[in-house]
Amino acid sequence: MKQFLLFAAIFLTAGLNSLLAQDLPLELPGRVPAPVMSYRGADWLERPERLEEELPDQMLRVLGLEDGDVVADMGAGSGFHTRRIARLVAPTGTVYAVDIQPEMLEILERNVADEGLTGVVPLLGEADDPGLPAGQVDWILLVDVYHELSNYEIMLTKMREALSTEGRIALVEYRVEDGSGDHILAAHRMSVRQVLREWGPAGFDLVELHEFLPSQHLFVFAASDRSERQIAEYDLLEAIQGGHVRVTTTGLGSSTVSLSIERTRAEPMLITLPVGTYFETGGGSSDMIARRDGSTFLTEDGPQDWVVLARRAHQTRAIPEPDDSFEIISAEEHRAERNVMWLFQGLDIHPVILPILEQLGVWIVSEDAGYEDLMEHASTVPVPVADVMGLAVAYVAQAGIDVTRTRAWADRDRYLSALADDGLRTFLEGLSEN
Repeated sequence: MKQFLLFAAIFLTAGLNSLLAQDLPLELPGRVPAPVMSYRGADWLERPERLEEELPDQMLRVLGLEDGDVVADMGAGSGFHTRRIARLVAPTGTVYAVDIQPEMLEILERNVADEGLTGVVPLLGEADDPGLPAGQVDWILLVDVYHELSNYEIMLTKMREALSTEGRIALVEYRVEDGSGDHILAAHRMSVRQVLREWGPAGFDLVELHEFLPSQHLFVFAASDRSERQIAEYDLLEAIQGGHVRVTTTGLGSSTVSLSIERTRAEPMLITLPVGTYFETGGGSSDMIARRDGSTFLTEDGPQDWVVLARRAHQTRAIPEPDDSFEIISAEEHRAERNVMWLFQGLDIHPVILPILEQLGVWIVSEDAGYEDLMEHASTVPVPVADVMGLAVAYVAQAGIDVTRTRAWADRDRYLSALADDGLRTFLEGLSEN
């Protein structure tokens, strides 16, 4: 745990400076692409556990590949998927194995040769160009690679140009929404909402969404000017206001909210909500705040259950119970809480301490809770209370909130001098100087 504290302090001192803003921006910052995994990690791509963790053969079966198809495997790496695709499109099909690291392609070529496969064409791509032939590719596959594209807007255009008339793109990304992808670094996970906010403006329609993989989404996209069908996608509040769905929201303990949602017309419908969506009780129980982006895919008539991960907005109110109902409020109306939840959604923090830090951060901004208010909750993890408090205050500052105007900051003499990590202390002391 001490190593975790050191890591957290390093992040804080190297990360974004607090905006120290009272009027937080309406929009959150955009997604930052993850670093590209080095060819030195090729062995990890070939780990035996991947067959059970990712179900690659079942995933490829959804694509319906057959002899003669032309397929591009983007970010092909060691050829884990390339080799499987080559067997499915043999003997006359082609697999373009695209990677930006020549060392990866060398590894891939050895693996392909060892298995005696044909039809594989290695392509050394660039950060803004995969080098694919225009209008000739039936399927483009991106498995856990899109989030690493540093020029994804340009690459989406290039990929769209490479598709044949009936071409499709299959995108696989680790989930954000339900925690099933949390064993992967946060920068390497994407929510349905994040994906659609980037692919829609780039000229793609979502035509299929599969959620049978243990911890990954499987999207199928078609170019907007060529797709004959698409899945209707709505923000939750827009869907309610537009009469597309009926929703009942009730309590489900201290860390989740239960939604019963029903579509009003017989068509596939994808509903998403942003991190920070606010659930207001209007009564004696605590309001709740969504701690992750959420999504649900409505394919059948009748009410369907949707569980949203959340945190309590109020320490001083009771934990919501099943007979408590909520009004759904836009995250933009509670920007401080939204910013805190958004920040934690994108961080890698030890799972023992993450729930505590999230909850403390929310109470600091929602109730202006001070040291005495937070001390008991902060002491529920095997980390000194001073360090937990210091980290919570520091993360609130990282969320762009002027933490120096809070009671938690006014009480800093209770924890600042006792911090075990010098980097964290330096960061907090620096807030007074800004």
